Amino acid sequence: MPHPSLSRRALLQGGAGALLGAAMAPASASAWPGKPVRIVVTSAAGSPWDPMARHLADRLAQRYGQPFVVENRSGATGLIGMDLVAKTADGHTLGVMFMPHTVLPALHAKMPYDTRADLVPVAQTQWTYNVLVTRPDLGVASVQELVALARQRPGKLSYSSGGNGSPAHLMGEYLKQLTGTFILHVPYRGPVNALQDLVGERSDMMFASVAAAFPHVQSGRLRALAVTAAQPLDALPGVPTFAAAGMDRFDVRDWAGIVAPRSLPAKAVAPLNAAIVQALAEPGVPERFAGMGVYLHTGTPAAFGALIGAELPKWGSVVRQAGIRIE
Repeated sequence: MPHPSLSRRALLQGGAGALLGAAMAPASASAWPGKPVRIVVTSAAGSPWDPMARHLADRLAQRYGQPFVVENRSGATGLIGMDLVAKTADGHTLGVMFMPHTVLPALHAKMPYDTRADLVPVAQTQWTYNVLVTRPDLGVASVQELVALARQRPGKLSYSSGGNGSPAHLMGEYLKQLTGTFILHVPYRGPVNALQDLVGERSDMMFASVAAAFPHVQSGRLRALAVTAAQPLDALPGVPTFAAAGMDRFDVRDWAGIVAPRSLPAKAVAPLNAAIVQALAEPGVPERFAGMGVYLHTGTPAAFGALIGAELPKWGSVVRQAGIRIE
């Protein structure tokens, strides 16, 4: 079941203006694409962003009559792949940007590209929600109880993540900053290993994707305290949002979308946005992705640009306060 507030109708609403010209997209951008287009996924094959990229590649190829080929370029939390996208001058390269890309400028003393100046927002594609989970034997049943315990035992509790600069790391630090608590960060080589050690009771808590945490919550091996969605999720009935749990300042949502280098012809952006909006609104598509813990959401290029623009200073502040640095 999809998130009730993210129906196909709502999805279409976000890009209604762009959809008005969807039927004429190939004609209005007849000069583009003039050759195959690659979609760079800035993470390894099998990552959470792969299914979206491959769905779009298939639909866009049908729409434009040119191959759209997915290429995985992983490394450095997406920095390597996005650097490739930003510097490609052929006008036929797209990239999948996700939330950690707006953290990278604060993590690295020297960035090889400028997120604002070198990349063109095309369309947001999704929200990917996370859930704060704990070991059941920790003895807390709510976020407020967890915060109270962390204040009673400063530095004694730990949270795991998929590595320095990962979404789970940033969310953990954000929670600490909002609550004035000291919880030890334990980074792992990827979120799978982090979640396994939490289930194995070698850490106390973690922000995990809903899809990854669901079977462990269902089996009782983990306890879900709150989700990072704006509304409760069907996948985790009875689990409150952070706002409902008394922490309305904890406004965090992982997201992804399509960006392009400045070499993409400006006249191709609006038709491409419309084609993406239409591909994500096809019957059954929102439901299929909701089953993977991905909730589709799109809109105009300007709306996606505004999201990126808001996320950059937000996560920059979190990184600076936490003293996180990756050289």
